Amino acid sequence: MKKLHLPAIGSLLLWAATLCAFTSCDDDTATIGTSIMPDFDNVSTSQAIYTVHSKAVKVDSVLANTSDCYLGRIVDPETRAQTTCNFLAQFHVLEDYAFPTREEIVCDDNGDPIADSCVLRIFFDRYYGDSLTTMTLHVQELDTAKVMEENVSYYTNLDAADYLSTTSPIRTDVSYAVKDLSRPDSVTDGSTYLRSVVIKLPASYGQHLLKKYYENPANYQDSYQFIHHVCPGFYFQTTGGTGVMLNAEVTTLDVHFRYKSKTALLRDTIVSGMQRMAATEEVIQNTQVSNSVPGYMLDENNSYTYVKSPTGIFTEVTLPVGEIVAGEHYTDTINSARLSLRRYNNTVESPYNLDPPQTLLMVRKSEATKFFEEEQLSDERTSFLSDFVTSNNAYTFDNISSLITLLKNERDAGSGCSPDEDEAVRAAKYAAWEAEHPDWNKVWLIPVKAEYSTTTNMWGQTTRTLLRIRHDMSLSSARLEGGTSDDLEINIIYSRFNQ
Repeated sequence: MKKLHLPAIGSLLLWAATLCAFTSCDDDTATIGTSIMPDFDNVSTSQAIYTVHSKAVKVDSVLANTSDCYLGRIVDPETRAQTTCNFLAQFHVLEDYAFPTREEIVCDDNGDPIADSCVLRIFFDRYYGDSLTTMTLHVQELDTAKVMEENVSYYTNLDAADYLSTTSPIRTDVSYAVKDLSRPDSVTDGSTYLRSVVIKLPASYGQHLLKKYYENPANYQDSYQFIHHVCPGFYFQTTGGTGVMLNAEVTTLDVHFRYKSKTALLRDTIVSGMQRMAATEEVIQNTQVSNSVPGYMLDENNSYTYVKSPTGIFTEVTLPVGEIVAGEHYTDTINSARLSLRRYNNTVESPYNLDPPQTLLMVRKSEATKFFEEEQLSDERTSFLSDFVTSNNAYTFDNISSLITLLKNERDAGSGCSPDEDEAVRAAKYAAWEAEHPDWNKVWLIPVKAEYSTTTNMWGQTTRTLLRIRHDMSLSSARLEGGTSDDLEINIIYSRFNQ
């Protein structure tokens, strides 16, 4: 521990911040001009720096409550960790959607509506890897009897076999590359070109979609009816190739048909039509993630740690609360606790190096699952956000003093300690309580995606409001200082009233 007493001016700053907490009403106004002036010598501040230890923790899954879908397989050039992503997707229909009438739709000799074609399209703009790499994709229909339901927490280790149809003949394999070599570069490199992976389904499946409508239009009344009675969705699985990961912006199910209509001159004509159902926020999409992580990344003797997404690796930090509040600091007020984690630069030069996570969430290890399942926001008391700052090459949590104080009070209450006890007595009680609560002072640093809304007032001032925090499902990785080294430190500023 390094310790430094601050100059007296610190007392003035502290007094200004805490004046309201220590003033009271009095009917005697004779000394009103002087009674509110502080006695600077009665308050002192000090600073101390403590070593913080951390370790990398591999997690097998995270909550997949996001509309971001990823598909592919890549190997991180820096760490050699391999990540494979698949996804399941349901499809949304507009409420009370109507096809052309039965008399208008073109039918076959048996009176059944004709589908000219049926296609799945995975539209994407962002991707990682070599655009010429060939990947293989397996597509299979899900089961209407085993539908993913709303208000259920689905994780990235979901077993797709629990939702696949064993009777549907709709299953196919497709090879694709990001670069569409069938079109000229002038087209595919343009900003208006929409990249997509196309999966052609049998026209008979399109006919199935049409027949379900004409049998009972209520099947298309809303997404719930459509998913449970017509199309439960599809599973998109990476089965071959390494080197590309797609971020699917939207996946669509398109059925093409023809129907009878009238021209402007009221002449009979046949018109081509299409119904598009899309995987959107209104329905469930679940990215399935598998990570193969080299053992060295999780070695608890490392002098560094990692954070990696999707799923992948969190950093577990053990906050030295016992040291921070020990001895003379037991009754001190903790005004500031600053923790900064620098990122080590990559050691491998590659055009495909992963970026560091944009944002890290600090949350108590014991509360991490609840935080995401209850869709909580960071409260600057038990959970905090830190954005990666390129100029500092670091993540900084400017003040987690409220968390340090909460942990101190929690340990005191749980162990039955009080300020008037001898420190040796408290130490014995602490040891017994901590043995039963080994995670009491542990927090996780988790890559997340923080979503904000921005408003501008009449003077042009903008305000950002945090709307939602989800697990980061994009590809990212960073090696951070810490581990068993003494490089990671927490800076504490105390204050006390002098006796």
